[in-house]
Amino acid sequence: MRITIFVMTAVETPNEQTMSKLIEQDLPHYEFSKRGLFVGYSLETGERLFKDENDTWYVCSSFEKKTLYEIKYGRQTYAPPYAEIPSEQLSFVEMLESYELKPLNSHYDKGLCHVIAEVENLDSIPLELQSRLAHADGDDDPQVAHSLHYIESKLAGKRSRFISGWESHSFTTITESREFADEILFPVSSWLYLLYFQYFLQHNGTIPSDQMMPRLLGNLWASTMKDIPYNKELLQIQKLC
Repeated sequence: MRITIFVMTAVETPNEQTMSKLIEQDLPHYEFSKRGLFVGYSLETGERLFKDENDTWYVCSSFEKKTLYEIKYGRQTYAPPYAEIPSEQLSFVEMLESYELKPLNSHYDKGLCHVIAEVENLDSIPLELQSRLAHADGDDDPQVAHSLHYIESKLAGKRSRFISGWESHSFTTITESREFADEILFPVSSWLYLLYFQYFLQHNGTIPSDQMMPRLLGNLWASTMKDIPYNKELLQIQKLC
């Protein structure tokens, strides 16, 4: 299994030194129902920054991980005070510090997280592990989910499953398709889905797109949150033992 996490958080306006390194990027405008919703930038080191219509900045970065432990601490925006975690495990924290980026939310120590896992056979991955990937949990965390809420797609006969975490500010895409991962997920959908998710959380379940896939994802995310209506017919549910 090859695991890559994409982590995003709102930050204070970058300093002049970081701003001078930003390269403006064209965003796929057809993916948004409103023009000018986000302006995209990149850094030579691969990080992406976005500025929304309210001039709030976000930074997104990706890291390859091997274990649930590494996933759990790789999304931290601050070093946890309750444990001594090696700095190399706090990969997002290290990136923020390297560019002197300060998270806006001092009351939550994790970034939004999209976990992408490439597998040979989806059915060979235990449901409990799929759930932990969706929650970006460590293997020492309690299993809080009672069921798995997901949608699926196929590309050239290979399946991809999109699973929502329960109130965890995270979700996962588990795919059998290297082509889907390398040509669609990594270059675009990885961070685009995080932008949708950020907007969804800020605007009570609204998805800023008329495209089918983002709207299906919005319905999926709503199904694992409180007080946001959703259509149960548009997703699949499996009970966890």
